[in-house]
Amino acid sequence: MENTNSNREADKNLRVIAVVTLAILCLSLLWLFYDLYAYSRIRAISPESVTIVAVTGIGFLVRILLFLFFAVLILRSFRQGLKPSLTVIISIITGSIAIIAMFFDFAALEDIGTDYLEYGYKCTGEWIWLFGSLLLRLVFYTSLFALIIRILKSNGTLNPSSQGLVDEILFEVTQWVGIISGGTGVIFTMYAFTVLDGFTAKSWLLWLLLFYCGAIMLPWLALTVYRISRLALRREPSQYDEKQKQDMSFAGMTAWLVSLPLMAIMLVFSLGKSPSPVIYLWFPFYLFTTLLVYSVVLLKRYRKG
Repeated sequence: MENTNSNREADKNLRVIAVVTLAILCLSLLWLFYDLYAYSRIRAISPESVTIVAVTGIGFLVRILLFLFFAVLILRSFRQGLKPSLTVIISIITGSIAIIAMFFDFAALEDIGTDYLEYGYKCTGEWIWLFGSLLLRLVFYTSLFALIIRILKSNGTLNPSSQGLVDEILFEVTQWVGIISGGTGVIFTMYAFTVLDGFTAKSWLLWLLLFYCGAIMLPWLALTVYRISRLALRREPSQYDEKQKQDMSFAGMTAWLVSLPLMAIMLVFSLGKSPSPVIYLWFPFYLFTTLLVYSVVLLKRYRKG
């Protein structure tokens, strides 16, 4: 009887979180269309461009709030028995991309606010990114809406998952997010390597590269810290723990071996380069490459059982 009441209370809390997340999602969707209008007005250099840029900044707070409730909703849903289906995985993947894109949106708007509005530069890359980011957000909002509807429809019919099963789900999700962070980081460092060769390594540029790399790592790092905290606080080991350790060891060795020839290629391209920021891309490229290979191998072995 006590367990039944506890499950009902948990289902009720999950429904409340889903409804609140849906409300924030609707607000975020409305703000997306406002951003589309705002970007068009700013690009046309309308008289109110400076004000529009300032108001657009408020939308970042709405996005952050949505990401926080999305994370809570996912975790609560897993505890209540939600399985990592295709809808769930797509939501997590697009959500991770949207979180990373938010930092790049902020940087692009900062550049446009100074270089485009004040100094008259074209900022073509920034504009392409901002309008493309709107599409990324729309895909995430669509997948999140489908996930919320599924949770609301299945609320009360799910069977609560055991602590060990939740750990297994988080283990799989962590690898998916690792693939996104690693792949994004590899693309970013390769792009930076091609465009920054003519720049001089200055402190502000190095801090900017560090900021971008940290933003790309954030979703995977946050999820990894949370998962490790759960394992550290758990008293009884799961039956899957030993297999996870074996898979992690194999994936770690594979990632290290694959990274060696890639680093050799980076060395060849770096020979004869003048002191420039590309020299400092060694570590992030190595970090993201190993993370990508590690997550892919670990996820593949996990799904094979």
